[in-house]
Amino acid sequence: MQHRPLFNGIALSLVFALMAACGAQATNEANEESKRETPPTWAHDTSDLEPDPAVVYRQLENGMRYIILENDTPSGTAALRMRVDGGSFNERDDQAGLSHFLEHMAFNGSTNVPEGEMVKILERFGLAFGADTNAFTSFDQIQYQLDLPSIDDELIDTGLFLMREAASNLTLDPEAIEKERGVIESEERVRNTYGLRRFMHLTGFVAPETIIVDRLPIGDLEVIATAPAERFRELYEAYYRPERTTLIVVGDINSADIEARIKETFGDWQPVGEPGDDAPIGTLSADRPLEAAFFYDPDVPTFISISTTKPGEPAPDTAEARRKRLPRTIGNAILSRRFATLSRQEGAMFLSAGASHSEYFDIGEAASLDITTTPENWPAALAVGEQELRRAIDFGFTQAELTEQIANIRTGLKNAADQAATRSSTGLAASLANAVHGDDVFTTPASSLERFESFAEDITVEEVNAAFREQWTGGSGPLIHLSNNIDIENADEQIVAAWTESQSTPVDPPADAGTASFAYTDFGPPGEVVSDTRVDDLDIRALIFENNVRLNLKKTDFEDARIRVSLRVGGGQLEFPADQDGLAFLMAAAFSQGGLQAHSVDDLQTILAGRSVSIGLSAGADSFGASATTTPDDLLLQMQVLAAVLTAPGYRPEAEAQYGQLVDVFYPTLDAEPAGIVQRDVERIIRGGDIRYGIASQDDLKARSFEDLKPVLERAFTEGAIEIALVGDIDEDAAIADVAQTFGALPTRRADPVPFDEAKTVRFPDDRTPITLTHEGSADKSLALTYWPTTDGFDQKSTYTRTLLRAILRLKLTDTLREELGATYSPGAGSTSSTLFPGYGYISASSEVDPADIDLVYNAIDQIVLDMAAGGISADELQRARQPILENLEESREQNGAWLAIVDEAQTDPERLDRWRTAPEVYASITTEDVIDAASTWLAPDNALKIRIVSTNAE
Repeated sequence: MQHRPLFNGIALSLVFALMAACGAQATNEANEESKRETPPTWAHDTSDLEPDPAVVYRQLENGMRYIILENDTPSGTAALRMRVDGGSFNERDDQAGLSHFLEHMAFNGSTNVPEGEMVKILERFGLAFGADTNAFTSFDQIQYQLDLPSIDDELIDTGLFLMREAASNLTLDPEAIEKERGVIESEERVRNTYGLRRFMHLTGFVAPETIIVDRLPIGDLEVIATAPAERFRELYEAYYRPERTTLIVVGDINSADIEARIKETFGDWQPVGEPGDDAPIGTLSADRPLEAAFFYDPDVPTFISISTTKPGEPAPDTAEARRKRLPRTIGNAILSRRFATLSRQEGAMFLSAGASHSEYFDIGEAASLDITTTPENWPAALAVGEQELRRAIDFGFTQAELTEQIANIRTGLKNAADQAATRSSTGLAASLANAVHGDDVFTTPASSLERFESFAEDITVEEVNAAFREQWTGGSGPLIHLSNNIDIENADEQIVAAWTESQSTPVDPPADAGTASFAYTDFGPPGEVVSDTRVDDLDIRALIFENNVRLNLKKTDFEDARIRVSLRVGGGQLEFPADQDGLAFLMAAAFSQGGLQAHSVDDLQTILAGRSVSIGLSAGADSFGASATTTPDDLLLQMQVLAAVLTAPGYRPEAEAQYGQLVDVFYPTLDAEPAGIVQRDVERIIRGGDIRYGIASQDDLKARSFEDLKPVLERAFTEGAIEIALVGDIDEDAAIADVAQTFGALPTRRADPVPFDEAKTVRFPDDRTPITLTHEGSADKSLALTYWPTTDGFDQKSTYTRTLLRAILRLKLTDTLREELGATYSPGAGSTSSTLFPGYGYISASSEVDPADIDLVYNAIDQIVLDMAAGGISADELQRARQPILENLEESREQNGAWLAIVDEAQTDPERLDRWRTAPEVYASITTEDVIDAASTWLAPDNALKIRIVSTNAE
């Protein structure tokens, strides 16, 4: 079965944050001891659930399991996953962090692959490090991931060969280990955020009798710095064993052929040494009384977590187990929905809240309520949480609330079933890996829908009420945890007192609200099409209605029963007054929360329940825009909703009030990490102080209101040019009719976007004096940023050359700063070439480093770019930079998201179509000499702007 993490909502993101590499759901295997004693079985072997018949499940004689699934979306590609049944839980004290360290060492030398060559091999085949080549370590698993851009025999064999090298042939050379220590230490700095610190404190409070806090995947820095090679070898041999390993291959492959290759590659793998044991995780208690704990951190937002825990054991994944979980899931969804409604009311004392239930590492379960509020409002927010939780327990839910959730669940399952045939191989590989990890049966979406329909009508309000009450009774506590950036004297006593006082406040049963119908279905007579052309080679249909609304259609078969929608209107941020800083942030955070004139957001959630429709509009650089994903059945309703957004926006005062709370919660976190300073300040600095970029001051953000926003939007929505794009499973005639009776029926507007020439000016700062900025977080965190001004993106070959230059720069930064110096975990490089602001562009490099190493890093970067400008770029480096780009371009031809990015301006920016056509050949035409010339032109150290971000807490 799927084991869910204990803490959901905000705390769930903290669990993800501590996953050692890319992040993974913290879960645990069931009945591990019995697995070791007998050959492992698949979850479906002991379940009444039927597995997906397309999936091949096998086991080698040595105990290694493997899964194969043929899937041709996208065509000519494959996804490989190798899961090792072990993680940080299985480490001894003197091994804390070595499971994650071993994951790093898989890329640092094996019997048949020299140190540093594994990633280079894959890059030559077109796999980008990080995007296509990755791995992660969690509490209870290690997983390696390869996304293969082709299914050539050589690449398939190489992928399987490299997985085998990681599984059994790591050399664990002491010198390589020594060099990697600094990388791990840098990663620890990156991941040591207020979120992780809060998670540790919260977990220590809720689950004190477990080893969780002592076994974070990142480990113990002392162990990381000193552990000898033999200790790595001991852990490696104990847990990297065939009986603990599952290999997954999904793609446009032949199952029999892949099975033969797996047998050839892994069949002779035999374990070495004694197998490792699975350490006991500990227990969850049901006996603790009401307790509170307080976590103070000057960087942390105000979070309240209310939990109750019970011990327990996992149950097998069966149809009855899934049926039993559903009422509880519905109850939590209804309570979360109630909190969303309350958060938007005038005078709300909290920003957001959500209820959840978790089955936790096979040792128990927990029900949780997580609340986000402002520092001074925590007592009132806690009272709201207590009273609404009590209201749900005492009085339950209403039929209308149940009906809404049933409709949403049904739609999600139906869409999954309709779209099952075009699921991506990477998504399927991830789902299969998750199923193995959670001892779940991998069933078909159609069977899930069929099971749901068989009992959906039998689910009653009484059953949901009983399931909700059951999770909150018979357990510990409640256990109340408060995090705040303002210290509180005698906090534990104050928290308990606030909870106890709230319990004396009476609560009433919930009202059973009625359901309205959508008010915006008639926009006038359908518009007539006055122009209808087709771009033959790209099969894009371009239409213009008599009111000047433009419509672009691209029918594909890449995603069954799914249509991607783009709406562009007006000039976006180009229209904002230069003296009103923060309007874009206000629009992004509050505009959609204002709903429509006839419907609040809460009304819309009820009215649109069970429909694949979204509402939302934001300010882009040169247009106001919306992106949505819908179905053919719901396309008309999606068009009606978006047309209503333009013609009848709500601008409700409760949305403004919620926005004010959001600013108060969000803004103080910006200076907690260097990345927040980049988002707030650096983005504006490198554009000469342009207020359309970066984030305004807290005072300026709070000063903005809908009164500032309305005149801009009313002009744009009434007069601005409109261009709509639809990509996917489209009936063209039906789609045209849907747009004709919505956007086509609107009053006539401009045919072409306003040029806004005066607003299209952004300049890189002339002053290259190094800048030092500060953050308020950990003293050991600093960020070294370098920006080299370049030019705009109007010349295609020049732009693509700079893109390759950026990619080669990142390869060199990784080789030097990470692999040679061990100074940073993940150095980055970027290239921006604007087609909106003439003459503007830059190449950048970034590295999060220890403050003591910041000058070392800057000197290394200077030397790298000097060497590149002097001819230090090899043909191999160009291939390793270019091949992933070419493979990505090829794959993007079968991705609706990529097509939407091209089709959304097919009429107003047809040059984009030409670039789409010619991109592969232009990239292929760029030579090593071209890139060297670009390096000598743009990457001069004395032309760079260096910005360092250091902590105010550093000595």
